[in-house]
Amino acid sequence: MNLLIVEPEIRGHFLSLYVRSIIKFFKTKKKIYLLTSKKIYKSNVLKVLVKENPNIKIIISKDIRYPNMKNPLMLIIYQLVNFLRIRKSIFKYNKKLNFDHIFFTNLDHFDKVLCFFKNPFQFIKFSGILVNPRVHQFYNKNAINFKFKIYKFFLSLLTSNNYLIKIFSNDILFYNFSRRKLNKKKIVYFNEPIIFNKKNKKSKNVFFKKNSLKILVYGAIRCSKSFEELIDLVKKIQSKINVHIIVAGQHELEVKKFLNKKNLLKNKVYKNFTIINRFIYPDEEQNLFLSTDLVWCVYKNTPLGSSGVFHLSCNYLKPVITNKEGLIGWYNNKYKLGPILNFQDENDYLISSKKLIELFNNKKKYNQFYSNQQKLLKIFRKQKKLGQMVKDFVT
Repeated sequence: MNLLIVEPEIRGHFLSLYVRSIIKFFKTKKKIYLLTSKKIYKSNVLKVLVKENPNIKIIISKDIRYPNMKNPLMLIIYQLVNFLRIRKSIFKYNKKLNFDHIFFTNLDHFDKVLCFFKNPFQFIKFSGILVNPRVHQFYNKNAINFKFKIYKFFLSLLTSNNYLIKIFSNDILFYNFSRRKLNKKKIVYFNEPIIFNKKNKKSKNVFFKKNSLKILVYGAIRCSKSFEELIDLVKKIQSKINVHIIVAGQHELEVKKFLNKKNLLKNKVYKNFTIINRFIYPDEEQNLFLSTDLVWCVYKNTPLGSSGVFHLSCNYLKPVITNKEGLIGWYNNKYKLGPILNFQDENDYLISSKKLIELFNNKKKYNQFYSNQQKLLKIFRKQKKLGQMVKDFVT
């Protein structure tokens, strides 16, 4: 069997988690190909993946495109461009390699146009992850919602495709909604495939300052991680406790206005921040999480879906700071995994800020969050792994 995994971008944890997890469950005699972009070909994350899995074959596609203006028409146009580029590459390599199944680690690149093609990949069956499905987020039983109808329409078209085997989602709210309200049996739930090296449980603590409340911001460093709010929070609590923020990961250009030295000095928080703008290797990642007290999982503009950093935090048993919206807010509210910040309500926000100070001074409260993370991790570990699920469906 020839399996093609398509991951043409480096944002987030798709290569380091999803692809890595899937490959782990396939025997070496199976031929696995990874279609990725020129931009990623020389990246550190791909080098690590190939070093761990020397049998994987890398094939190249053109880079995917992102619209500068995020209006609906531009999104559709760019989705169509991405779909045609990827399909062209698949057709080119399929002539020689004869793929049996295609797995897309991020269907969101072209799901709104893919659904209009009855036979999108020359009779090859395919599956994939829908990272941010959104349809359930717009549902309101008491009102007619235009956005809900649009997203439901696109999802219904996609799931009715005869060549689509399964859609995977790590959003338990979307999965439950799709089964209960939409009767979409092709949609399956998977838990975020965090891979944790347990050989070294002690950290060197080389990143963080001693005797401080240590907060980690990790992963793809974008403005959606609420840096304006984070800086404001540090300003509120720094007079009461010694707080140290580490921002670790590859930065996108848009975050420069928040994390440059001039802005941090202007807000009088420069001494509270350590900025690491580069790829973080697995051993460094482990050291960062083991050294930290709290992980920053506060998202704005896109707070409603899942987060690889959130699941990493659970795997390392680290309490998280979240806002109250979306899936992460739902997890935190249900399992009490860390402080919940409400930036929209000044009163609420001040109370939440004080809770961070209490955590630093009262280890019992901190340990309760730690215990709750243990409980949630046990639930996650009982569930079938993504790689095993893909193997079951495509072999």
